[in-house]
Amino acid sequence: MKKNKKKKLVAASGLALLAFLAGTFAWINSQDQKINRVSASAFKDDSVSVEENWSPVDIIPGTETTKEVTVKNTGSGPVFVRISYEEVLKHLKGKGDVTNRDTGWTASATPNPLADDVPVGYDGAKYVNGTSNYKDVTSKVKDAQGAALPAGVKVYAKGSVTKNPVTNSEVTTFNYSAFFEYATGKYQAMETDVSVSGGNSENSLVENWDFVMSKAKYSVYSGGYKYVVTNWAASSLEGASEEATKVKASLLGSAGKKYDIEYDYTKAALGLSEIPAVTVATAADQIPVANSDRKGVQADKAALDVSGINIEYGTEIGTTKDLKNDKWVYNNEDGYFYFSSPLNSGESTPQLLKKLVFTNEIGKEYTNATYDLIVKMESIQATKEALSDSTGWNLNGADGSETKKIATYLDGQAVS
Repeated sequence: MKKNKKKKLVAASGLALLAFLAGTFAWINSQDQKINRVSASAFKDDSVSVEENWSPVDIIPGTETTKEVTVKNTGSGPVFVRISYEEVLKHLKGKGDVTNRDTGWTASATPNPLADDVPVGYDGAKYVNGTSNYKDVTSKVKDAQGAALPAGVKVYAKGSVTKNPVTNSEVTTFNYSAFFEYATGKYQAMETDVSVSGGNSENSLVENWDFVMSKAKYSVYSGGYKYVVTNWAASSLEGASEEATKVKASLLGSAGKKYDIEYDYTKAALGLSEIPAVTVATAADQIPVANSDRKGVQADKAALDVSGINIEYGTEIGTTKDLKNDKWVYNNEDGYFYFSSPLNSGESTPQLLKKLVFTNEIGKEYTNATYDLIVKMESIQATKEALSDSTGWNLNGADGSETKKIATYLDGQAVS
Protein backbone atom coordinates (compact mmCIF):
# COMPACT_ATOMS: atom_id res chain seq x y z
CA MET A 1 0.00 0.00 0.00
CA LYS A 2 1.39 3.39 -0.93
CA LYS A 3 0.52 6.56 0.86
CA ASN A 4 1.18 9.98 -0.51
CA LYS A 5 0.40 12.83 1.82
CA LYS A 6 0.37 16.10 -0.03
CA LYS A 7 0.85 19.06 2.20
CA LYS A 8 0.91 22.36 0.41
CA LEU A 9 1.73 25.36 2.53
CA VAL A 10 -0.07 28.34 1.12
CA ALA A 11 0.25 31.69 2.87
CA ALA A 12 -2.62 34.11 3.22
CA SER A 13 -0.87 36.49 0.88
CA GLY A 14 -0.53 33.88 -1.86
CA LEU A 15 2.49 31.80 -0.81
CA ALA A 16 2.70 28.41 -2.46
CA LEU A 17 5.23 25.92 -1.16
CA LEU A 18 8.68 26.98 -0.09
CA ALA A 19 9.79 26.76 -3.70
CA PHE A 20 7.45 29.61 -4.60
CA LEU A 21 7.46 31.89 -1.60
CA ALA A 22 5.44 34.99 -2.21
CA GLY A 23 4.43 38.01 -0.24
CA THR A 24 2.80 41.32 -0.94
CA PHE A 25 4.99 44.11 -2.18
CA ALA A 26 3.51 47.59 -1.91
CA TRP A 27 5.16 50.77 -3.02
CA ILE A 28 4.11 54.12 -1.64
CA ASN A 29 5.22 57.32 -3.30
CA SER A 30 5.55 59.99 -0.65
CA GLN A 31 5.60 63.47 -2.09
CA ASP A 32 6.47 66.37 0.20
CA GLN A 33 3.63 68.76 0.62
CA LYS A 34 5.83 71.78 1.26
CA ILE A 35 8.01 71.88 -1.81
CA ASN A 36 10.11 74.88 -0.91
CA ARG A 37 10.99 75.71 2.68
CA VAL A 38 12.87 78.88 1.69
CA SER A 39 10.03 80.52 -0.17
CA ALA A 40 7.06 78.19 -0.19
CA SER A 41 4.77 80.72 -1.80
CA ALA A 42 6.79 80.52 -5.01
CA PHE A 43 5.55 76.99 -5.76
CA LYS A 44 2.26 75.19 -5.73
CA ASP A 45 1.91 71.96 -3.78
CA ASP A 46 2.31 68.84 -5.95
CA SER A 47 4.26 70.77 -8.59
CA VAL A 48 7.13 68.30 -8.20
CA SER A 49 6.12 64.65 -8.03
CA VAL A 50 7.40 61.10 -8.05
CA GLU A 51 6.40 59.34 -11.26
CA GLU A 52 6.44 55.56 -11.54
CA ASN A 53 5.82 52.64 -13.87
CA TRP A 54 4.95 49.74 -11.59
CA SER A 55 2.69 46.69 -11.48
CA PRO A 56 2.46 44.95 -8.08
CA VAL A 57 3.72 41.38 -8.05
CA ASP A 58 4.33 38.58 -5.56
CA ILE A 59 7.75 37.93 -4.11
CA ILE A 60 9.02 34.86 -5.96
CA PRO A 61 12.73 34.00 -5.74
CA GLY A 62 14.70 34.39 -8.95
CA THR A 63 12.26 36.84 -10.56
CA GLU A 64 12.25 40.55 -11.27
CA THR A 65 9.75 43.20 -12.29
CA THR A 66 9.79 46.67 -13.79
CA LYS A 67 9.84 49.46 -11.22
CA GLU A 68 10.78 52.74 -12.85
CA VAL A 69 10.93 55.85 -10.69
CA THR A 70 11.59 59.39 -11.87
CA VAL A 71 10.83 62.88 -10.59
CA LYS A 72 8.89 65.38 -12.70
CA ASN A 73 8.76 69.15 -12.29
CA THR A 74 5.46 70.66 -13.43
CA GLY A 75 6.13 73.93 -11.65
CA SER A 76 7.25 77.20 -13.19
CA GLY A 77 10.82 77.30 -11.87
CA PRO A 78 13.90 75.06 -11.55
CA VAL A 79 14.31 72.91 -8.43
CA PHE A 80 16.87 70.65 -6.80
CA VAL A 81 15.52 67.19 -5.94
CA ARG A 82 16.59 64.32 -3.73
CA ILE A 83 15.10 60.92 -2.88
CA SER A 84 15.37 58.50 0.02
CA TYR A 85 13.53 55.51 1.45
CA GLU A 86 11.48 54.40 4.40
CA GLU A 87 10.81 50.66 4.79
CA VAL A 88 8.24 48.55 6.60
CA LEU A 89 8.76 44.77 6.69
CA LYS A 90 6.19 42.47 8.27
CA HIS A 91 7.37 38.91 8.83
CA LEU A 92 6.47 35.89 10.90
CA LYS A 93 8.17 35.82 14.29
CA GLY A 94 9.10 32.20 13.67
CA LYS A 95 10.49 33.11 10.23
CA GLY A 96 8.48 30.40 8.51
CA ASP A 97 9.03 27.56 11.00
CA VAL A 98 5.90 25.40 11.31
CA THR A 99 4.52 24.16 14.64
CA ASN A 100 1.84 21.47 14.96
CA ARG A 101 -0.81 21.65 17.65
CA ASP A 102 -3.68 19.42 18.76
CA THR A 103 -6.58 21.68 17.84
CA GLY A 104 -7.62 23.48 14.69
CA TRP A 105 -7.07 27.21 14.34
CA THR A 106 -9.93 29.51 15.30
CA ALA A 107 -10.03 33.29 15.18
CA SER A 108 -9.61 35.02 18.53
CA ALA A 109 -12.47 37.11 19.89
CA THR A 110 -9.92 39.91 20.22
CA PRO A 111 -7.46 39.30 17.36
CA ASN A 112 -3.85 40.31 17.91
CA PRO A 113 -1.73 39.66 14.79
CA LEU A 114 1.40 40.49 16.79
CA ALA A 115 0.84 37.51 19.11
CA ASP A 116 -1.77 35.10 17.70
CA ASP A 117 -0.71 31.91 15.94
CA VAL A 118 -1.18 32.04 12.16
CA PRO A 119 -2.72 29.04 10.40
CA VAL A 120 -0.55 27.48 7.72
CA GLY A 121 -2.61 27.91 4.58
CA TYR A 122 -3.63 24.96 2.42
CA ASP A 123 -5.02 24.82 -1.11
CA GLY A 124 -8.16 22.97 -0.09
CA ALA A 125 -10.35 24.79 -2.61
CA LYS A 126 -9.31 22.56 -5.50
CA TYR A 127 -10.60 19.53 -3.59
CA VAL A 128 -13.76 21.13 -2.22
CA ASN A 129 -14.67 22.72 -5.56
CA GLY A 130 -14.13 19.48 -7.44
CA THR A 131 -11.29 20.64 -9.67
CA SER A 132 -9.14 17.68 -8.60
CA ASN A 133 -9.82 14.00 -9.25
CA TYR A 134 -9.96 13.27 -5.51
CA LYS A 135 -13.22 12.11 -3.91
CA ASP A 136 -14.63 13.35 -0.60
CA VAL A 137 -14.22 10.45 1.84
CA THR A 138 -14.57 12.46 5.06
CA SER A 139 -17.65 10.56 6.22
CA LYS A 140 -15.81 7.27 5.74
CA VAL A 141 -12.90 8.23 7.99
CA LYS A 142 -12.92 7.50 11.73
CA ASP A 143 -10.38 8.40 14.37
CA ALA A 144 -8.33 5.81 16.25
CA GLN A 145 -11.18 5.31 18.73
CA GLY A 146 -13.74 4.79 15.96
CA ALA A 147 -15.39 8.19 16.32
CA ALA A 148 -16.20 10.65 13.54
CA LEU A 149 -13.62 13.28 12.73
CA PRO A 150 -13.83 16.73 14.38
CA ALA A 151 -16.00 19.25 12.56
CA GLY A 152 -14.08 21.07 9.85
CA VAL A 153 -11.60 18.28 9.12
CA LYS A 154 -11.86 17.13 5.52
CA VAL A 155 -10.29 14.14 3.78
CA TYR A 156 -10.19 13.58 0.02
CA ALA A 157 -8.72 10.50 -1.65
CA LYS A 158 -8.19 8.65 -4.89
CA GLY A 159 -7.21 4.99 -5.25
CA SER A 160 -7.64 1.65 -6.89
CA VAL A 161 -7.29 -2.06 -6.20
CA THR A 162 -5.56 -4.36 -8.69
CA LYS A 163 -4.60 -8.02 -8.70
CA ASN A 164 -1.00 -9.16 -8.86
CA PRO A 165 -0.94 -11.47 -11.89
CA VAL A 166 1.72 -13.67 -10.31
CA THR A 167 0.38 -14.09 -6.76
CA ASN A 168 -3.27 -13.28 -7.53
CA SER A 169 -3.24 -11.06 -4.41
CA GLU A 170 -4.97 -7.68 -4.33
CA VAL A 171 -2.84 -4.54 -4.21
CA THR A 172 -4.33 -1.29 -2.95
CA THR A 173 -2.92 2.05 -4.01
CA PHE A 174 -4.28 5.33 -2.75
CA ASN A 175 -3.40 8.97 -2.16
CA TYR A 176 -5.13 11.34 0.18
CA SER A 177 -5.26 14.96 1.24
CA ALA A 178 -6.42 16.04 4.69
CA PHE A 179 -6.96 19.61 5.88
CA PHE A 180 -9.06 21.74 8.21
CA GLU A 181 -11.62 24.34 7.13
CA TYR A 182 -11.44 26.98 9.87
CA ALA A 183 -13.70 29.47 8.09
CA THR A 184 -15.76 29.34 4.92
CA GLY A 185 -13.33 28.81 2.06
CA LYS A 186 -10.25 29.08 4.31
CA TYR A 187 -8.16 25.99 4.93
CA GLN A 188 -5.39 25.00 7.34
CA ALA A 189 -2.68 22.44 6.64
CA MET A 190 -2.62 19.31 8.76
CA GLU A 191 -0.13 16.55 9.52
CA THR A 192 -2.03 13.27 9.45
CA ASP A 193 -1.76 9.50 9.04
CA VAL A 194 -4.71 7.99 7.17
CA SER A 195 -4.89 4.31 6.25
CA VAL A 196 -7.45 2.02 4.59
CA SER A 197 -9.33 -0.11 7.10
CA GLY A 198 -11.77 -1.94 4.83
CA GLY A 199 -13.99 -1.98 1.77
CA ASN A 200 -11.13 -1.99 -0.67
CA SER A 201 -11.66 -4.77 -3.15
CA GLU A 202 -11.05 -5.15 -6.84
CA ASN A 203 -13.19 -2.72 -8.90
CA SER A 204 -14.48 -0.96 -5.77
CA LEU A 205 -14.75 2.84 -5.65
CA VAL A 206 -12.53 4.73 -3.22
CA GLU A 207 -15.49 6.65 -1.83
CA ASN A 208 -16.89 3.34 -0.56
CA TRP A 209 -13.77 2.33 1.33
CA ASP A 210 -13.31 2.75 5.07
CA PHE A 211 -10.40 4.66 6.58
CA VAL A 212 -8.85 5.41 9.95
CA MET A 213 -6.98 8.59 10.90
CA SER A 214 -4.44 7.70 13.59
CA LYS A 215 -2.76 11.11 13.78
CA ALA A 216 -4.24 14.59 13.48
CA LYS A 217 -2.13 17.69 14.01
CA TYR A 218 -2.93 21.23 12.90
CA SER A 219 -0.13 23.35 11.46
CA VAL A 220 0.50 26.95 12.53
CA TYR A 221 3.17 29.62 12.54
CA SER A 222 3.56 30.35 16.25
CA GLY A 223 3.53 33.79 17.80
CA GLY A 224 2.17 35.90 14.96
CA TYR A 225 4.01 38.68 13.17
CA LYS A 226 6.75 41.18 13.82
CA TYR A 227 7.42 44.53 12.14
CA VAL A 228 10.81 46.00 11.30
CA VAL A 229 11.03 49.58 10.04
CA THR A 230 13.96 51.58 8.74
CA ASN A 231 14.29 55.21 7.74
CA TRP A 232 17.27 55.93 5.49
CA ALA A 233 17.28 59.70 5.87
CA ALA A 234 15.93 62.46 8.10
CA SER A 235 13.17 64.39 6.37
CA SER A 236 13.75 68.13 6.45
CA LEU A 237 10.07 68.91 5.87
CA GLU A 238 7.14 68.22 8.15
CA GLY A 239 5.95 64.62 8.25
CA ALA A 240 2.46 63.22 7.70
CA SER A 241 1.74 63.37 11.45
CA GLU A 242 3.16 64.78 14.65
CA GLU A 243 4.84 61.44 15.32
CA ALA A 244 6.31 61.34 11.81
CA THR A 245 7.68 64.84 12.23
CA LYS A 246 9.11 63.88 15.62
CA VAL A 247 11.17 61.04 14.16
CA LYS A 248 12.03 63.05 11.02
CA ALA A 249 10.13 60.65 8.79
CA SER A 250 7.78 61.20 5.91
CA LEU A 251 5.17 58.52 6.69
CA LEU A 252 6.61 56.35 9.48
CA GLY A 253 4.64 57.10 12.61
CA SER A 254 1.50 58.05 10.70
CA ALA A 255 -1.57 56.40 9.17
CA GLY A 256 -3.64 57.26 6.14
CA LYS A 257 -3.98 56.66 2.42
CA LYS A 258 -1.42 57.45 -0.26
CA TYR A 259 -2.03 56.79 -3.96
CA ASP A 260 -4.92 54.42 -3.09
CA ILE A 261 -2.79 52.37 -0.67
CA GLU A 262 -4.07 52.25 2.90
CA TYR A 263 -1.29 52.27 5.47
CA ASP A 264 -0.89 52.34 9.23
CA TYR A 265 2.66 52.94 10.37
CA THR A 266 1.78 54.16 13.85
CA LYS A 267 3.86 52.62 16.59
CA ALA A 268 0.75 50.99 18.10
CA ALA A 269 -0.10 49.21 14.83
CA LEU A 270 3.51 48.11 14.37
CA GLY A 271 3.83 46.86 17.94
CA LEU A 272 6.76 49.19 18.63
CA SER A 273 7.40 51.30 21.68
CA GLU A 274 8.94 53.95 19.43
CA ILE A 275 9.57 54.44 15.73
CA PRO A 276 13.33 53.86 15.35
CA ALA A 277 15.73 56.68 14.58
CA VAL A 278 17.26 57.23 11.16
CA THR A 279 19.64 54.52 9.93
CA VAL A 280 21.67 55.79 6.98
CA ALA A 281 22.69 53.01 4.60
CA THR A 282 26.48 52.74 4.50
CA ALA A 283 27.03 49.09 3.51
CA ALA A 284 28.58 48.62 0.08
CA ASP A 285 25.91 46.09 -0.91
CA GLN A 286 23.21 48.76 -0.44
CA ILE A 287 24.79 51.70 -2.27
CA PRO A 288 24.79 51.92 -6.10
CA VAL A 289 28.01 53.32 -7.59
CA ALA A 290 27.60 52.35 -11.26
CA ASN A 291 24.88 52.18 -13.88
CA SER A 292 22.37 49.33 -13.44
CA ASP A 293 23.84 48.27 -10.09
CA ARG A 294 21.71 45.81 -8.14
CA LYS A 295 21.77 46.59 -4.44
CA GLY A 296 19.92 45.48 -1.34
CA VAL A 297 17.60 47.31 1.01
CA GLN A 298 17.93 47.50 4.80
CA ALA A 299 14.88 45.94 6.46
CA ASP A 300 15.18 42.33 5.31
CA LYS A 301 18.90 42.21 6.02
CA ALA A 302 18.31 43.61 9.52
CA ALA A 303 15.34 41.38 10.34
CA LEU A 304 16.06 38.14 8.48
CA ASP A 305 19.80 38.40 7.76
CA VAL A 306 19.02 37.83 4.08
CA SER A 307 19.28 40.33 1.22
CA GLY A 308 16.38 38.88 -0.70
CA ILE A 309 14.88 42.11 -2.04
CA ASN A 310 17.15 44.09 -4.36
CA ILE A 311 16.75 47.23 -6.43
CA GLU A 312 18.23 47.57 -9.89
CA TYR A 313 19.16 51.21 -10.32
CA GLY A 314 19.06 53.28 -13.50
CA THR A 315 21.70 54.12 -16.07
CA GLU A 316 22.56 57.58 -14.74
CA ILE A 317 24.27 56.72 -11.47
CA GLY A 318 27.37 58.56 -10.26
CA THR A 319 29.48 59.05 -7.16
CA THR A 320 30.82 62.03 -5.26
CA LYS A 321 34.31 61.14 -6.51
CA ASP A 322 33.29 61.98 -10.04
CA LEU A 323 30.33 64.38 -9.96
CA LYS A 324 28.73 65.06 -13.33
CA ASN A 325 25.56 66.73 -14.53
CA ASP A 326 22.30 64.76 -14.72
CA LYS A 327 23.42 61.93 -12.44
CA TRP A 328 21.91 60.42 -9.31
CA VAL A 329 24.49 60.41 -6.51
CA TYR A 330 24.07 58.77 -3.10
CA ASN A 331 25.28 60.62 -0.01
CA ASN A 332 26.27 58.05 2.62
CA GLU A 333 26.31 60.78 5.27
CA ASP A 334 22.61 61.68 5.12
CA GLY A 335 20.99 58.79 3.22
CA TYR A 336 19.70 60.76 0.22
CA PHE A 337 20.11 60.26 -3.53
CA TYR A 338 20.72 63.70 -5.05
CA PHE A 339 20.06 64.61 -8.66
CA SER A 340 23.18 66.52 -9.65
CA SER A 341 21.52 69.16 -11.87
CA PRO A 342 18.63 71.58 -11.43
CA LEU A 343 15.37 70.11 -12.71
CA ASN A 344 13.81 72.70 -14.97
CA SER A 345 10.10 73.31 -15.48
CA GLY A 346 8.48 70.55 -17.54
CA GLU A 347 11.47 68.21 -17.22
CA SER A 348 11.84 64.77 -15.63
CA THR A 349 14.92 63.19 -14.12
CA PRO A 350 16.34 59.96 -15.52
CA GLN A 351 15.22 56.83 -13.69
CA LEU A 352 16.65 56.36 -10.22
CA LEU A 353 14.99 52.94 -9.80
CA LYS A 354 14.65 50.61 -12.77
CA LYS A 355 13.71 47.13 -11.53
CA LEU A 356 12.78 45.23 -8.44
CA VAL A 357 14.70 41.97 -8.07
CA PHE A 358 13.86 39.00 -5.84
CA THR A 359 17.05 37.04 -5.37
CA ASN A 360 17.48 33.30 -5.01
CA GLU A 361 18.43 33.90 -1.37
CA ILE A 362 14.73 34.22 -0.54
CA GLY A 363 13.67 31.25 1.58
CA LYS A 364 11.08 30.32 4.16
CA GLU A 365 12.01 33.41 6.22
CA TYR A 366 9.84 35.39 3.79
CA THR A 367 6.76 33.19 4.30
CA ASN A 368 3.67 35.44 4.58
CA ALA A 369 5.92 38.51 4.49
CA THR A 370 4.81 41.90 3.28
CA TYR A 371 7.21 44.69 2.44
CA ASP A 372 6.53 48.36 1.82
CA LEU A 373 9.18 50.59 0.32
CA ILE A 374 8.26 54.23 0.73
CA VAL A 375 9.94 56.37 -1.89
CA LYS A 376 10.16 59.85 -0.40
CA MET A 377 11.16 62.89 -2.38
CA GLU A 378 12.12 66.41 -1.37
CA SER A 379 12.59 69.39 -3.64
CA ILE A 380 13.65 72.98 -3.08
CA GLN A 381 14.22 76.05 -5.20
CA ALA A 382 17.43 75.79 -7.18
CA THR A 383 19.12 78.60 -5.25
CA LYS A 384 22.28 78.75 -3.15
CA GLU A 385 20.33 79.90 -0.11
CA ALA A 386 17.95 76.94 -0.26
CA LEU A 387 20.87 74.51 -0.21
CA SER A 388 22.47 75.94 2.90
CA ASP A 389 19.65 77.59 4.83
CA SER A 390 18.35 75.84 7.95
CA THR A 391 14.81 76.00 6.53
CA GLY A 392 16.04 74.38 3.31
CA TRP A 393 18.36 71.38 3.07
CA ASN A 394 20.99 72.77 5.42
CA LEU A 395 23.85 71.18 3.43
CA ASN A 396 26.73 72.58 5.47
CA GLY A 397 29.10 69.66 5.72
CA ALA A 398 32.75 69.89 6.72
CA ASP A 399 35.39 70.37 4.06
CA GLY A 400 36.12 67.09 2.27
CA SER A 401 32.85 65.50 3.37
CA GLU A 402 30.39 63.88 0.95
CA THR A 403 27.79 66.46 1.90
CA LYS A 404 30.17 69.33 1.15
CA LYS A 405 31.09 67.90 -2.26
CA ILE A 406 27.45 67.58 -3.28
CA ALA A 407 26.54 71.02 -1.91
CA THR A 408 29.45 72.67 -3.70
CA TYR A 409 28.58 71.00 -7.00
CA LEU A 410 24.92 71.98 -6.79
CA ASP A 411 25.84 75.47 -5.63
CA GLY A 412 27.77 75.96 -8.86
CA GLN A 413 24.57 75.36 -10.86
CA ALA A 414 22.17 77.27 -8.66
CA VAL A 415 20.00 80.05 -10.00
CA SER A 416 21.42 83.44 -9.08
